[in-house]
Amino acid sequence: MKHRQTHQKAAVMRIIAGKDRHMSAEDVKTILDQEGESISLATVYRNLNYLCQEGMIRKVTGSDFSFFDGNAVPHDHIRCVCCGRIADLDSYNAEDDQRIAHSSGFVSVHHTTVYEGICEKCQSEEEKRHGTERIKD
Repeated sequence: MKHRQTHQKAAVMRIIAGKDRHMSAEDVKTILDQEGESISLATVYRNLNYLCQEGMIRKVTGSDFSFFDGNAVPHDHIRCVCCGRIADLDSYNAEDDQRIAHSSGFVSVHHTTVYEGICEKCQSEEEKRHGTERIKD
């Protein structure tokens, strides 16, 4: 069944598409509202889920987070446990997927890894509050 390109779908894709675009449906709705677009939150969710099904964007979830990623190319992320900021990492290795698929007997494997840490901004704020030195490797 062919899905038509609606104004709402195009507006949602315009907001979410691109590298380093990690948003919740509520974030997308807020930006649309600021631009004067009148699209319900349910319609935003429906279009985000459709874009995921079509492989145009990705949804990444964890135990205490969920976001839509405007970059559908496989890649990993790092997330700040203090402020929730998410950044793309260039560490994704497709060869790992093939190795794991081969050793596990699966036909196809892909993965999404979300590393967690404390971003520089949060480290700096913590340092100011407590007079401690920034966390270093």
